[in-house]
Amino acid sequence: MRIVVMMAMTTTLLLSGCQNLPSYSWPNSQTMTYPKTPPKLVAVKPAPQVIIEPVITREIPSEPTPTPVLTPVKPTPPVVAQPARQLADGRDMPAVQNLLASAQYSLQQGKPEDAASSLERAQRLAPQSAAVYQKLAEVRLQQNRPVEAEQLARKGVAYAHNNSQQAALWRLVAIAADRQGKKEVADKVREKVMLLEAAGDRG
Repeated sequence: MRIVVMMAMTTTLLLSGCQNLPSYSWPNSQTMTYPKTPPKLVAVKPAPQVIIEPVITREIPSEPTPTPVLTPVKPTPPVVAQPARQLADGRDMPAVQNLLASAQYSLQQGKPEDAASSLERAQRLAPQSAAVYQKLAEVRLQQNRPVEAEQLARKGVAYAHNNSQQAALWRLVAIAADRQGKKEVADKVREKVMLLEAAGDRG
């Protein structure tokens, strides 16, 4: 019995609730209004982008002011007269004296080759000795080598100390020129020999 009463009450409540709900109706197409022309779409142009480039400033280095270079003035040294250059004669060297004596001994023994060997060694020790050139020229004449004899005698003249020594060397030049068939050269050289002998040694 209670169940029947409860079901009746529930049904009554549901019916009463449905009567109180608002009424809804779907809109009619005749009652709705639409715009006659659709709105125009305006394209909006984007604002131009302004690119600002950074300004790079370079510092120009200033050139340093050159410092003047002061050159010290050196005093001019006084001109000192140089002594006359002495020739490297070497004839007074004991070794040269021994070689000259050995060459003379070899010539006396009839050995001009040995004499020439000794004189060549003496010439290396005393390259400006007129006496060594004179002896070696004499040996070349004995060896029948007039061309070398003339060359050695002419070199010795440049280192001769006096007129008599020059005359002796020029005489060897004349003999060597004769043996080479140079008669005119030999005659001129003999004239020079006569002048030197006539002048003699002074002082």
